[in-house]
Amino acid sequence: MAFHYAQYVDKLAQTARSIHPIPLYVNAAMNSRGRKPGEYPSAGPLAHLIDIWHCGAPHIDLLAPDLYDKGFVDWVAQYKLPNNPLFIPEIKRSMNNSVQALYVFAEHDAIGFSPFSIEDGSDSPQDPLVQGYGLMKELMPVITSNQGKGVMNGLFFDAQNKERVLQYDGVKLTCRHYFTLPWDPRATDGSIWPEGGGVVLRLSKDEFLIAGNGIVVEFEKADVHSQTINTKLGEDGFAYQGGDHAQQDTSWKGESRVGIGTVDEVSIQADGSFQYVRRLNGDQTHQGRHVRISVGEFKILHVKLYEYK
Repeated sequence: MAFHYAQYVDKLAQTARSIHPIPLYVNAAMNSRGRKPGEYPSAGPLAHLIDIWHCGAPHIDLLAPDLYDKGFVDWVAQYKLPNNPLFIPEIKRSMNNSVQALYVFAEHDAIGFSPFSIEDGSDSPQDPLVQGYGLMKELMPVITSNQGKGVMNGLFFDAQNKERVLQYDGVKLTCRHYFTLPWDPRATDGSIWPEGGGVVLRLSKDEFLIAGNGIVVEFEKADVHSQTINTKLGEDGFAYQGGDHAQQDTSWKGESRVGIGTVDEVSIQADGSFQYVRRLNGDQTHQGRHVRISVGEFKILHVKLYEYK
């Protein structure tokens, strides 16, 4: 059925292109919630039918998902293919749309992202969608100029997916949801974990751009002998809770390590240049242990590392 439907759409596409020579796409609702074929539009360009659609509709330039259910990260990955750029023409409007958009632009080189009925949302400067899209507008010059270069990744976290480890030429970044910080009571008091995430961009060997909402990033050498920490640390850098168990192994094998040299909050101009807003230090960087952007905030951080023994 899917092949014949694709062939029919392809004939329409040929006619349309003879009138307007523009790119054409077809999108489809996903087969989620355990529904069987016939209980959803089961012949459309679904992830498991992409090859059939490419065969049956060669005049369609790209196939796209409509996203309204869980599994965002898994769905978008299935539509980013060498012969199918990722375009999301429809997704459920929510307070987390900007985090989702940042993720797909940075992780999958997406070419478009459109929440359904976004024009009906709030215009308040405090609205998360307004703040997030403002941040995205600033980031676009650096995102678009670095797509496809292998120096950029997206982050996307929730209560089930709290951590991701990235590596760039020997530098290891451990990225986590903001609620993993031991001193934030929302991690354990039953609060809903909002989706957090954003963009990690390596600018040079020792220079990174971290942007988004609700994320924490630590830096270390990928091949270094990691310290074994047997206790959680509070915001002041000392043991979060005292007692005989509050110990940590500071053994060192003589390897070089990386530390956080400077962390600056920046804004990005239309030409891609940075305008420095303020320098962060002390408790703001956990005494140089990490960089973080709180839940409810949308920021861009420029991080410079240094190497030491």
